[in-house]
Amino acid sequence: MIVEKIKCTGCGACVNICPKDCIKLEQDKEGFLYPKIDEEKCINCGLCRKICPSINYKEQAKTKERFKEPVVMAAFTNQNLIRLDSTSGGIFTELAKVFLNENEYVCGAIYDENWLVKHIVTNKLEDLEKLRSSKYLQSRTEFTFQEIKEKLNEGKKVFVCGTPCQISGLYAYLGNDYDNLITCDFICRGVNSPKIFLGYIENLQKKWNSKIKNIKFKNKTKGWHNFSTKIDFENGKTYIGSRYTDSYMVGYLNYNCFIRPCCYECQYKELPRVADITLADFWGIELISPEMDNDTGTSLVLLNSKKGYELFNKIKSFITYKESSIKDAMKGNACLFNSVEKKENRDKVFENIDKYSYEKLSKCFFPKPTGIKFIKLKLRLYIIELKKRVKVVLKK
Repeated sequence: MIVEKIKCTGCGACVNICPKDCIKLEQDKEGFLYPKIDEEKCINCGLCRKICPSINYKEQAKTKERFKEPVVMAAFTNQNLIRLDSTSGGIFTELAKVFLNENEYVCGAIYDENWLVKHIVTNKLEDLEKLRSSKYLQSRTEFTFQEIKEKLNEGKKVFVCGTPCQISGLYAYLGNDYDNLITCDFICRGVNSPKIFLGYIENLQKKWNSKIKNIKFKNKTKGWHNFSTKIDFENGKTYIGSRYTDSYMVGYLNYNCFIRPCCYECQYKELPRVADITLADFWGIELISPEMDNDTGTSLVLLNSKKGYELFNKIKSFITYKESSIKDAMKGNACLFNSVEKKENRDKVFENIDKYSYEKLSKCFFPKPTGIKFIKLKLRLYIIELKKRVKVVLKK
């Protein structure tokens, strides 16, 4: 083992650094990828342990120039269609366009042909729609770190977006920061099991008697505050499940029950951040700056370095923005500094993952809220909306 299993993030740095290509990521019972070493090919060079962020992150973090406290912005793109199609305010799209419009490169996560998620490196503007929006399961980085290094050494500019642990893995693999590299992470509450996700979509395909055509988490048909999961099927039908009725989002947001083990004790919940820019939903913006919220999505943007700040300056003419504070950012983003709680049902889910169907798993271990619990959740949304409207009236 390179590192204790409970600490491994699956970032893929070890796979990319191995000079003998003897490390592969293999799926465990829970559906998460972990490194396996081919002992016959291994030459015991120790590079995998030397660069593993789960072992060496604190030392590696010292090598990058970061602001002690980030510059904090609330922001959204002025292109409403992009904002509606984005997870929050569409800022990732605007940042990525700076690179793609100059035939430079962007690395981010897309769905593959099986509706699992992987990272790609591209300079094609038409790929931007696939890169946009959150995908709530763990992404495979595969050999993108090697591809990024190749582009950087050719003098190409590269914009990379991933989880904090993936960005840390990239820096560890590269060995140093590059002037032509800008990284972007997000406030992460943990990555979900691809195995659970496959069970979820297979269950939906069976119910709707059709293969899936498109998946959009945090769809805004019912608004940003009451976001939904929208899935289009090849037979022309569409499924929309709110955050309180879609079983996958209930299991993720209400029960934290199929998150990767290391995410319950994430080492990246701190300042300074690992990436040049950090993105998130600016939850609570309607109470801080009501004019920045019309329920179609507002991004929280943390500018963590000079490079990140300079990139943000390049998109200012395409966005609406307002400076804020880390104190306001924390109010609606507990995961900026805190890992999610591991609950009892998590172990039960994975003890039974190969015995029960997805539907039975969800009913037994992450049931949808009903009765008083459901009413409380809906009431919370109503109170948020009411407070927002009252603030707007008082400002007038």
